[in-house]
Amino acid sequence: MTRAASRLPFSRACRLDGPHAYAAVFAFKCWVTGEMFRVYASPNGAAGARLGIVISKRVIPQAVARNYCKRLAREVFRAEREALAGVDLVVRPRAAVTPASSAAARAEIRELLRSAQRQCHSRSAATQARQDPT
Repeated sequence: MTRAASRLPFSRACRLDGPHAYAAVFAFKCWVTGEMFRVYASPNGAAGARLGIVISKRVIPQAVARNYCKRLAREVFRAEREALAGVDLVVRPRAAVTPASSAAARAEIRELLRSAQRQCHSRSAATQARQDPT
């Protein structure tokens, strides 16, 4: 494990665990889409953010490319986790990421994570305001 990875761990508490957690994120119906990725978000009621990654073989057929994509998403999430409090996030690639496009992919994931968090919190606040009219 590298020094940077040990300072920014991706522990079990940082991961979505089980199909019910993924289903809850997808059911909230809050997502943002970029050129290479789509990020889904839902509030989790906890202090920390959690990440899930969904990659289909139809979108990225090569296992090496799928693993590379997962690694990029985890790296960006680890670096941004402190700023992403209170949400569960699922990253889904829309296209393969090559090492040549990794800088653009990192920037896009970073922006989509932040945007999904903002949209999720604003949508959650609007839903609560409608349910609690006092």
